[in-house]
Amino acid sequence: MNLSKEVRYIFLIFCSLSFYSYGTAMMDYFLVYPSRFLVGEEEFIIYHKLLEAAIWPISVIPFLVIISLNAFLLTKALSKELRNLLMVSFSLLILDFLSTILLQAPWNEQLSAGKNIVLMQKISDTNWGRVFLETAQVAVVFKLLVNFNSSQKQ
Repeated sequence: MNLSKEVRYIFLIFCSLSFYSYGTAMMDYFLVYPSRFLVGEEEFIIYHKLLEAAIWPISVIPFLVIISLNAFLLTKALSKELRNLLMVSFSLLILDFLSTILLQAPWNEQLSAGKNIVLMQKISDTNWGRVFLETAQVAVVFKLLVNFNSSQKQ
């Protein structure tokens, strides 16, 4: 498969950002989410606002870039196998995005008013769906990377 140098770079950026995003998401889910339970009532609003502001450049913007790059790569003349894997990746990203927008983000926004243990537990409990989606997506990206590398050697 003969792809332009730019498409190959975009593909590698997409893969790299996917791995980066997975790491930041898992840190968020398994470190930051549980730490909110330890923060006192008086400090909680300040702590939560700090987290909400910090999450945008570290996690949200890269995630949106990944979705955009995935969509861009779907428009390129890749092999059918790579396109199929990119479609699976894109589907997982969109499901994760919808879960975030429809459930997690509104619930997290409610925490800006103050510590709410029941809501925090609801966020943690329902977050396992996102863990599954993001783990599956990064596994697909790994498979994409292996298959892309093989296709470039042919």
